[in-house]
This record gives sequence, structure tokens and C-alpha cells, in this order.
Amino acid sequence: MNSKSIWRLRKHLTGLHVFIAIVLVLGIFFRFVNLDRKVYWHDETLTSLRIFGHTETELVQKAFDGEIITAEQLQQFQQPSSEKDLGDTLTALAGNAEHPPLYYLMARLWASWFGSSVAAMRSLTAVIGVLALPCAYWLCLELFGSAQVGLIAMAVIAISPFHVLYSQEAREYSLWTVTILLSSAALLKAIRLGKAVNWGLYAITIALGLYAHLLAVLVSVSHGIYVLLSKNLRDKAFKPYLLASGAGILSFTPWLIVVISGFFKIHDITAGSRRGLTFSSLIDKWFLNFNRIFLDHEQGSLNVLFVVLTAYSFYFLCRKTPRSVWLFVLSLTGVTALTLLLPDVILGGRRSTLMRYATPCCLGVQLAVSYLIATQLNGEKVRQRRIAKAFLAILITLGVIGNSLSAQADVWWTKSRDRSGHYLPVADILNGSNRPLLISDADPIALLATSRYLQPDTPMLLVFPPEIPRIPAYPGERFLFDASYRFRETLQTQQGFELMSIYAKAEVTHLWEIVEK
Repeated sequence: MNSKSIWRLRKHLTGLHVFIAIVLVLGIFFRFVNLDRKVYWHDETLTSLRIFGHTETELVQKAFDGEIITAEQLQQFQQPSSEKDLGDTLTALAGNAEHPPLYYLMARLWASWFGSSVAAMRSLTAVIGVLALPCAYWLCLELFGSAQVGLIAMAVIAISPFHVLYSQEAREYSLWTVTILLSSAALLKAIRLGKAVNWGLYAITIALGLYAHLLAVLVSVSHGIYVLLSKNLRDKAFKPYLLASGAGILSFTPWLIVVISGFFKIHDITAGSRRGLTFSSLIDKWFLNFNRIFLDHEQGSLNVLFVVLTAYSFYFLCRKTPRSVWLFVLSLTGVTALTLLLPDVILGGRRSTLMRYATPCCLGVQLAVSYLIATQLNGEKVRQRRIAKAFLAILITLGVIGNSLSAQADVWWTKSRDRSGHYLPVADILNGSNRPLLISDADPIALLATSRYLQPDTPMLLVFPPEIPRIPAYPGERFLFDASYRFRETLQTQQGFELMSIYAKAEVTHLWEIVEK
């Protein structure tokens, strides 16, 4: 690059460009820093189990038979094996059809190159999370026709704690984020240019979205509502949209058959999302989720500030943009929001509090906020521009604070503190004990997750309820982990042991030492 080219580049670079570049670097940094620090929790453990071709039934049959095995032997269910091929992976995934196979097949291929360690498994989603940034920029170019809105949106998404956290989660949510942005941008470009190749690209992105996450169907519905309300039935874009959308959905038919055949199992697995909350608890959770988009640190009643910010951003968007712009953002946000929220309010449940399901809503909020900031940065009044700069700086600072806090944590809300917060403390106790023997009838996946953090030669005696083993004589220390009430009662009343509480969290005991009376 000669001196004249450098001078031209410097001429076009502004303080905003430099600021955005720094934020993007920070966002990428936070996606990769301490990848293996947070506990590899229950759902991520299921990811590894399935991509390597194992099922939970197989795990129970081979490892929970009352025979002593080591933690290293149990961890074989988290590693690739020459005995398991891609067909076994698909079979394992078909048994849990609520998770379409695209991410899991990608993870299987990734693991064959980079290994099955925690850092390796999470690095795939971190890379995918980075890809969301140029996709967001493209969407803003198509939607707003503004590079500046695109740059602001890239920065907001790059530093958003929500996106950073799910870029460090060995599950499909960062991939779903990318497909939402891609399909949305592809739709707008296809409408603008009207070429067959663009509609073909849109059909592909619809298929990718559906194979990434079942709730991608709501994104497709939002696109359909947008086209229906922004174009009349005689518009030249309407027919190719129907064909492209239909082709994308039709390509999902093979997995749709799997979903339908496993409908009742999916219904049972997702029963937790239908457990009711009080209306006040729902509101608290909704407000907290707005916080998590930008800060991710509980602020109590101050969470309402993020709700006010979001509401004003949508108001400003609707006032200042053409109908074709605000309608797209409202459709993307509103379809998913109402689909999750209304059943919770009317029938009871907590679907709308599960933030990962609301990924399209998060993106809609961030698009609206990005437009507000970008517009105000170009305002006519100096005071207006200064306020916008300060607001952007505050928003980025909040994201940096939130990401810095979570980067140092072993467990965060995305890992379910209630389910996985005790894995590491229990493992530390066992690893520091004298020849420990771990005995349990706990959830097989929880035990598989915990075994990752035990010394490889730690012996484990595992059973599946209602089986209760006879506790063997053992020269070291015997520990009972997350055992059922029936198991504990049997040991104390029929086998003559005492149970000494060793580790408890939130008034729930997770680890006991088994001692002779």
C-alpha cells in the first residue's frame, strides 16, 4: 500500500470507525477468552454424547449397571470412537428430534479435526458467533440502506453479553442467530433485486434455519407476514417469495417426519417450559432478559431502564423509517414474542422467560437500538450528537462490564446454576480425598458431566433407579452423590450406614460421606 492509498484511508476513517473496530476486537476476544473455564454443563454434555453417536439409553445400559468403572471409562461417552460413525450420530439425534441436526453434524466434523475437549467443542460456536457480525452488517445495509447503522449494529451485537455467552455454549444457538440474520438479509435482497438466484439463496437460508432450530419456523412466519403486509398479492415479489419459502420448508420434510414421529417424547422433554410462574415473576423475568441483552448483571428495579430504552427505540423506528423498514423489525420481533408470551399468560408456563428461544426478539431490539443511535449520531444539533455518542459509549461499557464478569465465572445463568453449580465443588472435594469411591443413582447426564472434572482413575459405582446396590467394603472414602431419598433411606435403615453431609448448596445437599455406624 503506497503513501497516497494510506492517506486516502486515513481521510475516510473517523473516530467512530476506530471505536467500532476496537469494540469488534473486544467482542471477538470475549467470544474466545476462557473458553474452557465455565463448567461443561448438562446440555453441553448431551451435545457431546449425541454427536459421538451415543444415546442416554446406551449410557445407562453400559455404565449404570452397579459395576465399578472409572471416570476415564465414563468419559469415553464424550469422545469420538472408531465404533461410531455418522450414521450413529444421526440415530442418536433422531431420538431427540427437538434438536435438528445441522449444528450437531457440524460439531461432529469439527471434533474430528480439533478434538473433543471443552475448548475445542466450544470453539465452533465461537467462530460461528463471529460470523454473525458481518451478517448483521449485511442485514442493516439491506434494511436501512445505511453502512453506519450496520457498523453500530455490529458493535452492539459484538459486545452483547447474550450473544457472547451463547457463542461459548456448545449448542446450536449461535448458529441459529446467524441463520436468522442471513435469511432476513437474503429476503430483503431478493425483494430488492428480484433475481432467481437471490430467491434461491433465500430458500437455502430458510432450510438452514429450520435445520438449525425448530423455532426458525417463527422467523419464516415473520417473513411471510412482512411480505403479505408490505406487498400486495399482485406484486412481482409475492409469487417468487411463495416458491422460495415453500422450497425451503419442503427441504425440511425429512426431519419434520422425525419430529412428528417423536412428538409425544418432545412434549414430555419440554414439559419444564410449561411449568407456571406467577404473573409478577413473569414480568420480573422479562425485565431481566432486557437487561441481559446489554449488561447481564441483575439490577432489580433498574431493569426497567432497559425496557424504556427498547420501547423508545421502537417508537423512534416507527416514527422515522418507511413502513417497509419498521414493519420488518416489528414482524421479526413480534411473531416470536407473542408466540412465547401469550401461552404463558393465558395457559401458564415459562416459555417466554427462556431467553435463547427469544433470539429473534433480541436481534429485533438490537436493530431498533442501533438505528436510534446511528440516526442521532448524524443529528443536526451538536447536543444531539454528543448524547448519542455518550449513549453508545455507555452501552458498550455495560457490555464490557457484563462480559468481564462472566468471563471470570465458573458457572453463569446460561449453564443453569441450579443444575450445574455443584459439579466443580463436588469434583474438587473428591479429587482432594483419600482414594474416593463415588456412588450414585443421580441423573446419568449430570454424572457424566461431573466425571469430566474428576481424576481419571476415580472409581464410580453407578446405578439407575430403582436399583439400589449393596455398598461394598472399600479401603478409601465412600461418597454418595445427588442420591435419591429412597437410596439414602435404604442405606441408613437397611444397610446400617450413616450419611455425613459434605457439600450443600442453597440448602440442598449434593454430597455425603458414607460411614459405618
